Parts: sequence; C-alpha cells; structure tokens
Amino acid sequence: MIRPKVKEIEEWLREVRRDFHKHPEPRFKETRTAAKVAEHLRSFGLEVQTGIGGTGVVGLLGGTSPGKTFAIRADMDALPIQEETGADYSSCKPGFMHACGHDAHMTMALGAARVLASSSELWGLMNGQVKFIFQPGEEGGHGAREMISDGVLENPKVDRIVATHVAPLIPFGTVGIYLQEACASADAFYINITGQGAHAAYPHLSRDPILGGAQLVTAIQSIVSRNTDPSQGLVISVTQFQAGTATNVIPEEITIGGTIRALNEDVRKLAMSRLEELVQSICQAHGLSGEISFGDGYPIMRNHEPISRFVAETAAEMLGEDKVIIRQPKFGSEDFAYFLERCPGAGYELGCSNEVKGITHMLHTPRFDLDEDVLPLGVELYLRLIEKYFK
Repeated sequence: MIRPKVKEIEEWLREVRRDFHKHPEPRFKETRTAAKVAEHLRSFGLEVQTGIGGTGVVGLLGGTSPGKTFAIRADMDALPIQEETGADYSSCKPGFMHACGHDAHMTMALGAARVLASSSELWGLMNGQVKFIFQPGEEGGHGAREMISDGVLENPKVDRIVATHVAPLIPFGTVGIYLQEACASADAFYINITGQGAHAAYPHLSRDPILGGAQLVTAIQSIVSRNTDPSQGLVISVTQFQAGTATNVIPEEITIGGTIRALNEDVRKLAMSRLEELVQSICQAHGLSGEISFGDGYPIMRNHEPISRFVAETAAEMLGEDKVIIRQPKFGSEDFAYFLERCPGAGYELGCSNEVKGITHMLHTPRFDLDEDVLPLGVELYLRLIEKYFK
C-alpha cells in the first residue's frame, strides 16, 4: 500500500509535523513556518519562491520535458486557541495551536516533494511539472485569493490542483470525497438597530430596539423555512445580540451578527436580499432605524466531478473501495474554493481519528490531535495522484 521510499521517511514526517505543531503562527504571520518550508524545499532541489500572497511559499519541480502542471496546496496558519492536548509536542506559543491540521497538510506536501525529487523513476515519468503551494491565511484571511492575485496559478499555468484536509469525523485509513459541492459559502452579516432609549419604568417613551431586534431574529428563520427550497441547502445563524448596559434602561442601540451559509449561488443571493428586506420592514414597523452590512465572504467550494472521481479511483486502488467514502456537502467554508473557481481540481479528506488511541476530538478545539500514521498515507496518495495524472 505504501511504497518503501515513503516508509523510509516516516520518522522524518513525524519530526517535521511536530516541529510545525510546536511553533504555530497566525494568519499572514507564518514567518518561521514559511522559512522552514522554503528550507526543506530547497534541500530537495526544488525551485522556490517566497512572499507570494504575503507569506506564501511555492516550490516547483520540473520533469524530464515540458508539459502540464499538477499542483498541491497546503495551508500554513494556526488558530488562536490555547492547546490542551498535553502532548510532548504541544504548542509553545500561548494562545495559539494547530487545531485544524495545517501542520499535517504541510508535512504531507513536503513529504511528497521529498520523495518525488529523490526518485528518478517518479519524476522521470513527468512530462511537465509539479507545483507545491504553501498558503498563508486560510483561517479567515482569504489567503488563497491573495496568492492567486500574486500569480500563483501562472508561470507555469496550473492545469490541475488538489488539496487534502485531515478529518476526525471519518476514521483513520479512509478517504472522504465530495463529488461536486464540498463546502458552503460563508457571509457574515452585521446589523445595527437604533431607536429611542428610556427608563425601563416608562417603556411608552421609548422606541425599543430590543423588541424590534427580537422579532427580527425570529423572522430571520423564515428565510430558510419559507423562502428557499429545502433541498438547496441554507443555514442562517444569529450568533451575536448585543444590547444594553443596565437592567433598568431600555437602550438606544443594539447590534446583531451572524452568518449565511449556502450551497447554491442563487440561494445565497436570495438570503442576503431577503435579510436586507426584513431589517428594513421590521425596523419601520417599530419606528426604528436599521442598517445591515456584509463581511468579505467566502465562495462555495465546488469540486470538479471528473477530478473527484479520479481521486476516488486512485484512493480505492490504494486502500480498497470500502475505504472511500462519498461525503455529503458540509456548511463549513474553505478558501480552497478560490483555487477551484479558476482551475480544475478537487479537495478531499483523510480520516485522522482513532478511538483505540483515544484520538477523537474535533477540529478547532483545544484537544484536537491526529493519528500521525495518516502522514505517510497522505504522502503516498499524493504520489499516486501525480503518477496517474502524468501517465
């Protein structure tokens, strides 16, 4: 299942991953991380570019003749979470940890680069080149968009791109595939409602923004239940409601915030338009003034189905058909979507949980960890995808 050249570097993979894990860096501040990535890539003999899209790094490995370009993307940034795993390789930076597996993603891409560069029978098959893209700012920073703006998909032009993401919701030894829609769009909304404050004993002298805001929160759920086709997929969550400073004062102003997540672009636009209408109509009914704005949202992540099936077929050959899981779209967002808007490709998942080893915690939590046996498995799958593509 895993070739000898990958087995030979298993201990190195663990060391690299643990070094990244011990030294997490937040979005667009991945200076040490980027330097380490570049150092590894240069040691393998790759052509290296740094400072792409901020702190991004690109390694290019050419084959025996010109041709198409296959790309692998790995994200680099960590999350502002205090680690509670108690592992020997726990974060040494208070308040930050690799709680989303980016340390593993970088390690698998580096492992693939190392084996590919050192194996003449592998890169000798390549009529073209492989581009290794190490992306900053995935966690809310639109880092993929920044790298694209800096030309990461050009010179040479990328013809196909893939990315893996570790997944604790599926067990170690399995691969999760999204045939088309993989992740929802994500648009934050911010609502400000202004009325007339008053003493709580004299509510008739107020124009109460809390009352209007409460009705708005309830009405927002009608967008999902009454304005859109249930089969199309839409989630609207109100996550913030900030109002008042004292129990005996009706405030003059409140703020409401949340997110809209959709799997269909028309539904996404409808939800945003309908939310604007509700803010204005409910505020008008209560004699209030309402304003709404939207954050810099993430697009829907859509895999290209032929490439999803290419990954699924390759994974089945490697692990067995019973180890390939066709996944339903999820409502988390992923800025790999920006790459897929511009280049054929697919993102897929590698199961990283292991109940026997007690590794069961979710991504983005203080106790998240992964079964490190996923590292050589991820490297092997990358190599097989590259081999199969160029053959």
